[in-house]
Amino acid sequence: MATQAEFGPRARGGGAALSGTETGRLHRAAVVRIGFGLIWAIDASFKWLPGFVHGQTLSDELGSGSSVHTPVIHQWIQVWHGAATSAPGAFAVGTAVIETLIALGLVLGVFSNLVFVGSAVYSFGIWSSAEAFGLPWNTPGITDVGPSVAYIFASLALLHAYAGSTWSLDSRLRPRLGRFAWLAGPTPDEIRRRAAHTSPAPAS
Repeated sequence: MATQAEFGPRARGGGAALSGTETGRLHRAAVVRIGFGLIWAIDASFKWLPGFVHGQTLSDELGSGSSVHTPVIHQWIQVWHGAATSAPGAFAVGTAVIETLIALGLVLGVFSNLVFVGSAVYSFGIWSSAEAFGLPWNTPGITDVGPSVAYIFASLALLHAYAGSTWSLDSRLRPRLGRFAWLAGPTPDEIRRRAAHTSPAPAS
């Protein structure tokens, strides 16, 4: 594992900059991150519509438990259904706020690592509750296991691709975060330093 000195805001100097190909890859990852953020923004805009934000449609959104009888999964869905219906307005507003924050974090590149992991966890929550893992899979006409599973892997892929490293606010935030620098995406210079540290030494 890279240390703070090797891969963090205190690292300085040494080695060549990233190549044009590597920088281009980071820029392409940033484009995907921004596009993914716009999709989240569309999702969030739907959550701010009166029918949802006032909690009027939550029973339908989280009503999959009645058709899913798989042990544990059924109880899990019912827990979320109970939590939502006990305070539908607050639950709906909380959902809208979370999705709005994810969208802003992705588009602006703010606390990217936290947003990538958080959006993956949140998407898993949706997939396992509102979408019930796409169950039952023997339903006539079923065509997929739920769209949110794709959001999980997209978020983790962007984390792996350092998609918050360029065209983001993280490049300004990370050096000021100290021990919490891991919340933000690494700078291209830090990525280069890490690659140099993990690359095998040339044969003599």
